[in-house]
Amino acid sequence: MFSFPEDCKVVVAAAPQVGVPGVVTGTAVSLKNVEKLWAIVLVNPVGGGALVLTPQTDTLVAFGSAAALTPVCRIWANEAVGTNDRLVEQTSAVNYTTAADANVKQVIFEIDPARLTADERAFRVITGALPNTDFVSIVYVMSLRYPSRVLTAPTVLTD
Repeated sequence: MFSFPEDCKVVVAAAPQVGVPGVVTGTAVSLKNVEKLWAIVLVNPVGGGALVLTPQTDTLVAFGSAAALTPVCRIWANEAVGTNDRLVEQTSAVNYTTAADANVKQVIFEIDPARLTADERAFRVITGALPNTDFVSIVYVMSLRYPSRVLTAPTVLTD
């Protein structure tokens, strides 16, 4: 029987942040034991501006040479979570720009490591410049390549 907290690895890549202007960089994770990763980004754009969300890859978790995704990925968004709970699939792309309004948003990127090139084995999400009034958080949910309880699964925070 499937149990979300036991069968999926969950990493808080960027704890909820507000009042910290600038780019928010999600924690980098290794994809070597990951079958699929979903990056969930929550945005509260109090200032009403659009925000660019960009998944990045690198050869190592240390991220010395960050690069934009090579293949496009599936993206879902709910641009008004206060009024509905519907995620709408967007056009597959290598990034996503939220609508320029004050609605709280949820954006999900689906990353399939099998579609990446051999040297793209680490992953993170970064945001565009965040005004000091806005809020963002990033969480990664990973389905692991080799079935085992996440309590005994290797860490994804190192290569």
